[in-house]
Amino acid sequence: MKKSIYFLSVIAIFLLLTPNVFSKLNGSPGAKTGSPMDGNNCTACHSGTANTGSGTLSVATNIPVQGYTAGQTYAITVNMIQSSISRFGFEITCEEGNFGAKTGTFGITDNTNTKFVNNNNAVTHKQAGTTSNTWSMNWTAPAGLTAGVVFYVSAIAANGNGNNNGDQVYTTSRSFAEATTSVSEKQNKITAFVNPISKDIMINAVEPIYISNFEVYDISAKLVYSKKEVLLPSAINVDFLNSGIYILNMQTRGGEMITKKVILP
Repeated sequence: MKKSIYFLSVIAIFLLLTPNVFSKLNGSPGAKTGSPMDGNNCTACHSGTANTGSGTLSVATNIPVQGYTAGQTYAITVNMIQSSISRFGFEITCEEGNFGAKTGTFGITDNTNTKFVNNNNAVTHKQAGTTSNTWSMNWTAPAGLTAGVVFYVSAIAANGNGNNNGDQVYTTSRSFAEATTSVSEKQNKITAFVNPISKDIMINAVEPIYISNFEVYDISAKLVYSKKEVLLPSAINVDFLNSGIYILNMQTRGGEMITKKVILP
């Protein structure tokens, strides 16, 4: 009997002392990206000094070099590389370029490995996502920010010893400006609507426009259709989609991003 009580007491003490270790397996507690608003990175929960290891942390996106377009949804990918490591974690957020508020809207595209955190102003890993070193999501751009936006990321390359000691922490950031008005001028030359009979999305243009990448997203920012090399005007058959609101993302061969909204009846 005494051995049973002792054994149960040891388990209880173990669980009381280790909640932080296991809770981080299911994502960052939030506000740990190293951004000006967050103030902290992953070293707030893990020992060590950021960016002293041999790993590489990067942010990839299809936002063109000319800048983002307001209302446009873009793909964001975080990649953490470090040799001899098999467990990773991250948190990403976006803030105004003048050190202002959180901005833009993140969308979850991988429910298995990622989730929202910090009042939906950031994305972090789930426990299933700790065995991956690459995480993907979407982000919809805001409007009217003269200073542009900055993505901030903090990530962990964990040694898997069951506590927060000895892990490597990394931070990085990437900034983007809003696209110039020339993109808006091209966007005004394109119209999109749904043919009520065929349920084709009809995309008209006042002049031929080559689209290198055409994507359709639902209102939850989930990619539901994509096609390469489309010459406008064109008709896209989407009769497999349910009724609702959809966002059309079109990237021209020149790198401009054009967005349109259609409603499928």
